[in-house]
Amino acid sequence: MKTIGILGVTAAAALTIAGVTGAANSAFAQRSPEYAAARAAGQVGEQRDGYLGVVSGGGDISAMVRDINNKRRSIYTGAAAGKSTIEEYAFTTGCKLIRDTKPGEKYQGLDGSWKTRGGGAPELDPRCP
Repeated sequence: MKTIGILGVTAAAALTIAGVTGAANSAFAQRSPEYAAARAAGQVGEQRDGYLGVVSGGGDISAMVRDINNKRRSIYTGAAAGKSTIEEYAFTTGCKLIRDTKPGEKYQGLDGSWKTRGGGAPELDPRCP
């Protein structure tokens, strides 16, 4: 996997991240009652790489996560074109998605383990913008 330094995302890409994370999270995920239920139950969580992860659950949860991640990857590919790599764009979006988690929701910590967001700020990668 490519190492991401202080993120090669241009200013233009950074300014569009809010819109892309909204699309990545809202358009494909929050419209699904299954996603909302899995997120509330702690079965899925935001990963540092900008994709959704399975915390617990069976095949239905894995299939839903795979579908959401395919849609996110498509969004990242279009948004990153000519601005940064897909991995850099996804990572930066992952920072925003983790930052936007609500108390009680799951996210991937720096050590790779699943954390539950408390009342304070989530644990973010130091490379996050």
